[in-house]
Amino acid sequence: MKQVKETEKLLLFEEETGTTKKIYRQSKEDADAKKILIYSYVKNNIEYEFEGTTIKKIVVENSHEIPSFLGAFGYGFQEKSFNNYFKFNFTSAEIDKIVLSETKPSSKSGKSLILNYDDVESLLTSINQEQRACNDTKKILIKNLIVQAFPKINFDFQETNNNKDLILRNLNDKLIEKLTASEIQQIGDFYVKAARKFKAGHIIKKMTAGLLKNAQILTLHEIILKYEKLLKDNPAESEWQKFFDEYITLFDSRYVHKINYKNIATGLTKFPDLVLVDIYGYIDFYELKKSGTELIQYDKSHKTWYWSKDVSMVIAQASDYLQKAKENALSYSKAIKTETETETEEGLEVNIINPRAIIVIGTTSQLDTEKKKHHFKNLRESLKDIEFVLYDELLERLKNLLDTIKIDK
Repeated sequence: MKQVKETEKLLLFEEETGTTKKIYRQSKEDADAKKILIYSYVKNNIEYEFEGTTIKKIVVENSHEIPSFLGAFGYGFQEKSFNNYFKFNFTSAEIDKIVLSETKPSSKSGKSLILNYDDVESLLTSINQEQRACNDTKKILIKNLIVQAFPKINFDFQETNNNKDLILRNLNDKLIEKLTASEIQQIGDFYVKAARKFKAGHIIKKMTAGLLKNAQILTLHEIILKYEKLLKDNPAESEWQKFFDEYITLFDSRYVHKINYKNIATGLTKFPDLVLVDIYGYIDFYELKKSGTELIQYDKSHKTWYWSKDVSMVIAQASDYLQKAKENALSYSKAIKTETETETEEGLEVNIINPRAIIVIGTTSQLDTEKKKHHFKNLRESLKDIEFVLYDELLERLKNLLDTIKIDK
């Protein structure tokens, strides 16, 4: 074995045995002078040692030179993230070798992964572009902070992400699932501006329709996830009120306005949780109770089911809203119009002719027998102008609406 090269920290040795030549490295700081095999020349190939979980060797086919993307002193691929992927992400014995080839396409052969040179170099170029773009973005973000925090310093604000290839590479279906509705709108605004550059009106119309659908899908998807979590947690009524106050006009297209009823002189000492105006100007009162509220109770003496105490109380409450609304319809309408009037727009014209009260409460899991379902149905249908919506029924409506929008796409 003879020494063939020396660096600041390493000594390289060569050992020839018949037709095989092996290259070793030795750390100058290694007190035991241990030599580690880097690679071997075997026939027309180079067998390069690799310290992966299951991948132990990289074979460079038909070459007497180590490709530039492999470390000349061992340790695997030069690009760290690329190297670590093959080092740690293959954990079964199904793959134990990488073959680098200039002529063969990238494929799997037995226990070997064949990687074409061009594919590897193209991927490494993309990774380097990502890293450079990331570093550039970091510098721009730091500079923009200086611009905003210290305007007297003569720096210019600069937009980030000007790398076209980076942007196009990330425009895929997986990205859509991660975007919010407002982010989709931002992308849509950019697209419309870009399309105008080429005066492509037909493209703009098509894109606008597609963006609207995607925004609806993403918005509904977000709403459903939040709704499912609330349904699982069975939170206080105030949490449900926040949810409905924020989202109901998004998932129920009947409603176009929410009214802050507390600011309107109605003569009520207790107010509905939500007051909504539909597209025809009619008013609905919403009362929201906990999703775990007991719906019905059993009367042993009469062998029938009746409303639970909590449900009876909310029915009485809803009935009171409806009665007072009907009795004071004209004054309420006028008060609502005055309250909703702004400097530039007239107030809302509302109809308080046959207002409805919608009680959102409980779940169908309580109706676990046919008798319970039957009696609940009868009780539900016996109420005038009061509608019951169970929480999981509404969740099912949301999911059906999402499916419908997806199909329409």
